[in-house]
Amino acid sequence: MKKVLLLLALALFGQFAIAQDMKRQDANNYQRQAQQLIDAADDYKAVNKMEKAAKQMSNAKILMQKAKASIDAAAQHESTMNQGKTWHYYAVIYYKIGAYPEFYDLDPDAYTKVLDAVEKLKQVDRNYYNQNGQELASYVRGIDNAYYQLGVDSFNNGNYEDAMLNFQKATDAAAKIDAVDDAAMINLATCASKVGNFQVAADTYEALLAKGFDEPSIYSGLINAYRELGQGDKSVEMIEVARIKYPEDPQLVNDMINTYLTLHREGEIVDQIEAMAKKYTEQPVYYFILGTIYGNRESEIYDLEKALAYYEMAIAEDANYADAYYNAGALLIDKAAGIYQEANDKDPSEYSNFNAYLAATDAMAAEAKSFDERALPYVEKTYELIPDDPAVKQALRGIYARLKMMDKAKELE
Repeated sequence: MKKVLLLLALALFGQFAIAQDMKRQDANNYQRQAQQLIDAADDYKAVNKMEKAAKQMSNAKILMQKAKASIDAAAQHESTMNQGKTWHYYAVIYYKIGAYPEFYDLDPDAYTKVLDAVEKLKQVDRNYYNQNGQELASYVRGIDNAYYQLGVDSFNNGNYEDAMLNFQKATDAAAKIDAVDDAAMINLATCASKVGNFQVAADTYEALLAKGFDEPSIYSGLINAYRELGQGDKSVEMIEVARIKYPEDPQLVNDMINTYLTLHREGEIVDQIEAMAKKYTEQPVYYFILGTIYGNRESEIYDLEKALAYYEMAIAEDANYADAYYNAGALLIDKAAGIYQEANDKDPSEYSNFNAYLAATDAMAAEAKSFDERALPYVEKTYELIPDDPAVKQALRGIYARLKMMDKAKELE
């Protein structure tokens, strides 16, 4: 009796297995029929018969819904869930659901399921995957391209967070077939930097370098990501590697400058910057940078006169360099303000008599005035170049007032 029951169970199991195999075949037949209707819809669209095209797509959707139900059942049944053909058909059906907007509501997450199906197929039957890898790869590349285009659209609309997510999906899709979408990865890193996710940016740039994408822009992005992450030593290490490979790249020079300034190690690179300034005389920005470095009061190499000399060199290269005029004037105004403040803070009791106190503070006021007088031509030139800047106008009005040039000050009101 037990033997009879066992044979009956085996027979029933065989019938169930055959039924699931038939469901799988039904799923493939439904999607093939749906594809014929899709092709017909494309033909109608080509001749602008949009109503007929819509009707074809509507009928195709009905068939795709049936295909989805059948392949879902086959993917869940123990007799077919570990067979390569199941996941092959599953990938095909879900790819078409994702590829056509008319089918989107059948499963908004269709593309993710395609990629999962490809991964599952690798696991259950590697030989089957190898035999059909070219077809499956075409679906994955289609998904990669779709996500990439969504990323581009979001980027162009200024939605960098959404763009980053789509470029990540494109990158992950390519990885499913052991491919590299370098454009998606570069854009992913760019968007990550824009939204302040510098860890993702660093990881992505590192991956690009590891895969052989050795370009100045990759090093530049990684240097900046490390700097923003507070990993100054790694940033400097990458600068040294990049500058050996691309010593003339101007962006890498700028990255080096910004990194050393951030780390307060500017004294280590002033010679290199000066060499760049002398080499690229048509780019006065390097003299401007040197002026900024020496004009930084928090720097160990602060030197007002050196800063002014470099700003003058920048101006000599570009007579309309507004930022150089502005910074030079600001340095001198700040110097004057500091002396005025020091004079105001003097305590008369520190002097032998009040006349001595007055003499000392008058001398300080005269010194401060001399710096204001030196600042005046710089500020006037800045105002000439950018008259609509309120900060420049305010600075010029203030210096006129301190120098008792009241008529000039009134003209600015």
